[in-house]
Amino acid sequence: MSKTLGNVVDPIDTIQEFGTDALRFTLALGTAGQDLNLSTERLSSNKAFTNKLWNAGKFVLQNLPNQDDASAWETVLAYKFDREESLVQLPLPECWVVSKLHLLIDMATASYDKFFFGDIGRETYDFFWGDFADWYIEASKARLYSSKGDSVASVAQAVLLYVFENILKLLHPFMPFVTEELWQALPQRKEALMVSPWPQTSLPRHANSIKKFENLQALIRAVRNARAEYSVDPGKRISASIVASEEVIQYVSKEKEVLALLSRLDVHNVRFTNIPPGDAEQSVHLVSGEGLEAYLPLTDMIDISAEVERLSKRLSKMQTEYDGLRARLSSPKFVEKAPDDVVRGVQEKAAEAEEKIILTKNRLALLRSTILVTE
Repeated sequence: MSKTLGNVVDPIDTIQEFGTDALRFTLALGTAGQDLNLSTERLSSNKAFTNKLWNAGKFVLQNLPNQDDASAWETVLAYKFDREESLVQLPLPECWVVSKLHLLIDMATASYDKFFFGDIGRETYDFFWGDFADWYIEASKARLYSSKGDSVASVAQAVLLYVFENILKLLHPFMPFVTEELWQALPQRKEALMVSPWPQTSLPRHANSIKKFENLQALIRAVRNARAEYSVDPGKRISASIVASEEVIQYVSKEKEVLALLSRLDVHNVRFTNIPPGDAEQSVHLVSGEGLEAYLPLTDMIDISAEVERLSKRLSKMQTEYDGLRARLSSPKFVEKAPDDVVRGVQEKAAEAEEKIILTKNRLALLRSTILVTE
């Protein structure tokens, strides 16, 4: 930066626009010994991160028991996460997020000892936004809003509180103001965050649960991608057949409500089996990994008659273009007089068009067979 060049960043102006915590966090994410490009994009991104942290805090607070409900708080506080036997008894999403948190605490503690502040900030950012906010908070709604009552919700409340308060501890050196404000808002805070104990190291984690939940995540992403590809109405719930080995079905089926919630499936029409369903030929087949597959009925995904009409028009247009390319290649004058690279270009376009025609015809045949079956 140079006053002569006029590119000096005034920290007071920056704080007024983006906030003190966002500025501190942006500066801390730089690599020690290297110049940092203090761009508006970085500051805006970390301001959004601060807002995300605040909104996550609001969600946690709104879903904790009433402070006057001593019985509910006794149940929530009875959960312990510092022992292996307690951790493995948690449901899969809860065991996953707590295990990932414990790995993060170990990494952050070791990195603080080495003054690798940028690594801590980036890893905590990724865990909070990618694992906690995007995945666990959404999964917890299957517990919090369950019709089975407070007994199911209490485990999610305990995990939300435990993970969030430890995230605040990890982020406090970077973002002291927003983290202290959120900490003080949490129930039963007996001391300020800045003097609270640092999270323990060498806490238990369950690698098998991490792997299992990642397998479930892959399935959810596959269903989401299929819904996007077929432009399924976001509010529409679709049925599904989940195919896997007995071992995989055993843990995936236990999280049926979470799977249905996060991938917008009809929870009452999700079936688990070790063989493909009878309507497999009329379904969208998804493979997500570790032998976990899903079959989504086409009738749930799209308006088949409208799709047949659309593809038929598209096929007619593609056929016309292909015939034109073949006609050029069949002309001796074109082949003999045109430059070689031009001829090759037309040949490549013709081959590509032919491949698309075959795929479209196969798609149409599948859709028409689906219409016959449903009728």
